[in-house]
Parts: sequence; structure tokens; C-alpha cells
Amino acid sequence: MPAATARALLGAFRALGLDDQALRSGAGIAPEALDPVDAALPAAAFAGLWEGAFRRAPRAELPTEVGLAVPFGSFGALDYLAASSPDVRAAFHSLATHFRTVSAGFEMEIEEEGGGAEARLQWKRSNPARDVSDEFTLAVLVGRFRAHAAFAPEQVRLTRPLPRPPTRHERLLGAPVAFGCAVAALRMGAASWRAPLRTADPALQDTLRRLAERLELGTPPNDLEHAIRARLRGLLPEGRAEAPTLARALGLSERTLRRRLRDSGRSFQQIVEDVREAEAERLLSGPEVALAEVALRLGFSDQSAFTRAFRRWKGVPPSAWAPSTGGRPRTERAGRSRAPPRPPRPRARPSARR
Repeated sequence: MPAATARALLGAFRALGLDDQALRSGAGIAPEALDPVDAALPAAAFAGLWEGAFRRAPRAELPTEVGLAVPFGSFGALDYLAASSPDVRAAFHSLATHFRTVSAGFEMEIEEEGGGAEARLQWKRSNPARDVSDEFTLAVLVGRFRAHAAFAPEQVRLTRPLPRPPTRHERLLGAPVAFGCAVAALRMGAASWRAPLRTADPALQDTLRRLAERLELGTPPNDLEHAIRARLRGLLPEGRAEAPTLARALGLSERTLRRRLRDSGRSFQQIVEDVREAEAERLLSGPEVALAEVALRLGFSDQSAFTRAFRRWKGVPPSAWAPSTGGRPRTERAGRSRAPPRPPRPRARPSARR
């Protein structure tokens, strides 16, 4: 875990009235370990901070509260790089490029569509605290942009199971919230996506961008899985989401593609399944789309094949996960079949689903 994230957490804990020094000590983090700008801490430190926080404030929406309370500047140059952008769209793209400076094991993907966009958190490896990290990160984004622009997300999707009893997530985030999703995501309409930032500063933006380039803080090149996911979304509706097709699009042989994925602990079919599940959630939670159309967009031969796959992913048919009208996720049914923690604690998730 980057030390910047630990510093941000401690600052937010303090803002919420929690004893940040006791939490730091309880997680086994020495004060000097937080000083270096580019320091990294063991993953157990992140879990330790949250476990201590949940003991002191045992409420389901704590990760959202903490994310919204992170003081501006806690993430250093990344905060100022985003805030000095001309609008929300430019800020999100800047964040996606430099996200690895404050993240460990996951990245931000952005897909623009219909004038708006969706920002997704994609994990590259398993993390026992993924659910909490996803919720905290999206809350940070909502808090940052709400403070600097006329910004209101259309929907928030979280990977954590549906909490019990009903919580304040929707009121805190200002948007409908779906739980138990394959990928954590923030969906934004055109007005929010193009909203100008009140903190825009072209001179500062240029200076920080040059500094980030010189320090090589951008997204590492040649991220194979990222490239595959991006192309799959265009190939699925055409029924061409096959390894030979992807390999040619990437300038690789099929054998090389499979070998490189195998070396990373993934398979082509796992990635296809992940993309299909996430896209199904996106389509079912947006403006109403017929299930037959969703099946076609995901590259299934027919609606029955899609329904069988959706049952495998969620344990319920797509008609039960999304209502027939309104296009909004049925949040009371969206959680997976496993029982949610009370209160939510960081917990293990498999690196590849089914």
C-alpha cells in the first residue's frame, strides 16, 4: 500500500473524530514509515487500519464516510493534478493515467458513451480488502469532484455484498447504489462529465504534468489485460470475442497471447467472463434495454444463454436483478448469495470468478 493512501486514511479518520494515532499504532505503522513521499507499506497495514476503524465505528457505510472525509491534498501531486484540470473529463483521464501512484494492485478504466462516462476500478491481483478499498476509492472521487464542480454521479456500483440493515450510502453519495457487483464503477451523465472545475489552473496543470512525466508516474505501457478488455467491449456485440481475433488486433500470435496471460495467472476465458459480467451490470443498470438486446451486445447466441450465464454470476436471473421499468438496479436483490459481514470487514475474494 502506498504511504500516501495511509496518510489519506489517517487524515480522514481524524476528520471523523477517530483517534488516528491509536489506529496507526494498532496497525503497526511507525510514524517515520509515513514520511517518505514514495514509501510503500505492507498490505496488512491497510487491513489493520480498517479493522481498527470498524471496531471504533461499527457502521456499514464507514468506508464511504472515510472516502468523503479525506482532506484535499492528502494524495499530494495527484490531487492538484486533477483539481487543476479544466473540467471533470480531463481530471478523470489525468487520474486514470497517474492512478498507480496511490493505488496498489488496481487501476482506473474510463469508458465514454453518450456524452457521459463510466469509471471502473479493475484489479490486477486479489486483495483481502478489495470491497472496502473499492468503496473508499469511489467515495474519494465523489467527494473531490463534488467539492470542485457541479458534479453528481448517476450511479455507484460497489463490489461489497448488500449490507443489512438499510444504510445511508445513497444519501452520502448522492446517487443510486448497487451492491454485489463484479466491478466497482462510477457512472456520470454528460452534465457532470463535462462540468468545468472551479479550481482549474492551466499553468499549474502544465507544470505538474511535466513533473509527472519526468518522474515516470504515468500508467505503465503495454498492460495486456487492459488492452484486451478495451477491445473486447467492441468485439462482443459482433460475436468476435475470440482469442485469435484479439491476438491479431494486438499484433500477437494466439500462442503468445495465451502464454503471457498464463504467466500473469489469468486466462483469456476468465477475462471474457469478467468483461461480460461487468457489461451486463452496466447495461441492466442504465436506461431500460430488452434482455434479448443485452444478450446480443454481450455476444451470446440467444437470451437463454445469457440468462444461464447471469445465473452463474449472480445466483438470480437478470429479470430479478434489474426491474422491468426504470432501468435502475434492484439493490435489495443485487447482493450475491453469500451473507454480508456485520459490520463489513476486509475479506478475501478470489482472483478470478468462476
